[in-house]
Amino acid sequence: MNIKELHYFQRLFQEISFTKTAKFFHVSQPTITAAVQRLEKELDTQLVIRDQSHKNLIFTDSGKQFEKHVEQILQEIETAKLEITAIKKEKVRLGLPPIIGSYYFPSLSSLLVKHDLLSRLETHEDGSKLLLNKLITGQLDLALLGSVQRIENEQLSGHMLSRKKFKIIVSRTHPLSQKRSVAFKDLLSEPFIQLNERFIHSIAFQQLSRQTHTKPAIIYRTNDLQIIKGMVANNVGISFLTEMAILPQDPVVALALSDDLQPEFLIQLVYRSNHLLTSVQQKIVDLMTTNDF
Repeated sequence: MNIKELHYFQRLFQEISFTKTAKFFHVSQPTITAAVQRLEKELDTQLVIRDQSHKNLIFTDSGKQFEKHVEQILQEIETAKLEITAIKKEKVRLGLPPIIGSYYFPSLSSLLVKHDLLSRLETHEDGSKLLLNKLITGQLDLALLGSVQRIENEQLSGHMLSRKKFKIIVSRTHPLSQKRSVAFKDLLSEPFIQLNERFIHSIAFQQLSRQTHTKPAIIYRTNDLQIIKGMVANNVGISFLTEMAILPQDPVVALALSDDLQPEFLIQLVYRSNHLLTSVQQKIVDLMTTNDF
């Protein structure tokens, strides 16, 4: 069994055609047929049935199960290649969501400079959802991720760094600006301006909506915090943000949520469980987990 045969089998499963598979790899059809036959001989089972009358391919239960393993094997090989390339470059690929990056990175970079590690860092910005997928597939070594609950995945290991509250922001001229707190259910008639759905905020917002049996109107979505704050400051609507995204100099008023049950914005440092941290990666993990930011 070799990697090329696994690639052939995976493509055959997708195309359900020996002809199309052979064309994709620029080889002859007998080459694909022979590769499948070798796999069947090694596994001592039939993987594919050729229905000559209808010129169809049918994958047996063994074939369907084997394809799932092939997908995992090829993904692990690709992940290994990415990891080894990063090690050779002596770079640590760190995923940073914009809000968490803005909050953590200035202090983190100061620590990294002191330990001569900043030049070894390669940061990648995106939403937590996308960064999580990139981490699992080996495109990142470490990631600072936001979530509303602990990330529990057998493929991942993590450290809880911080828990932050969500708050409501309103214009300084809004009637609610005189309050210190507000219940989410009392905001039903308010127009919301929100971060788009690649941010964890959308999950927390939906959770509160379900809990309070409400469905506030979201009139605009963006991935730009400054646009949100500017629109709120101009009384276009209100917004729901983690407290770490709200700065003292922002031209808005932040209100606490008075709901007994409310989601928290959790910040975790995460990496793959089967990934052996290099000495540089371990130093960065230690700095991030033993220092307060």
